[in-house]
Amino acid sequence: MRLLPHLTKLTAPARRHHHATDQRPGPSPTGHICPRVQLALHDGTEREYLLDGPSTCPLPRDPRARYEPRVHLAYLLAQQGHDAHWLARFADLPLPAADRLTEAASSATRAGHAP
Repeated sequence: MRLLPHLTKLTAPARRHHHATDQRPGPSPTGHICPRVQLALHDGTEREYLLDGPSTCPLPRDPRARYEPRVHLAYLLAQQGHDAHWLARFADLPLPAADRLTEAASSATRAGHAP
């Protein structure tokens, strides 16, 4: 029966992506590596930001890592090919932060881990 392998693929749980970033965080208890990057947003303080959403990284290893929807959105759009200048305007991010996000997205794409 050729149908069984196809049904198995359709009903199997989705695999989570492991992303390459400029840092190498350890795996969370779920086994997923929560990608993150150091950014300074408008307040000028450099912090660690998660690049995936809270549903993908429910238990980040480091409680200091923050989730900022604009950072996540800019990262996804950078993976689709948008440049840093456009991302900075669209997501209201400082240009250096948008540059780092495009670098992280480029690294993930080169490693074959794009969404």
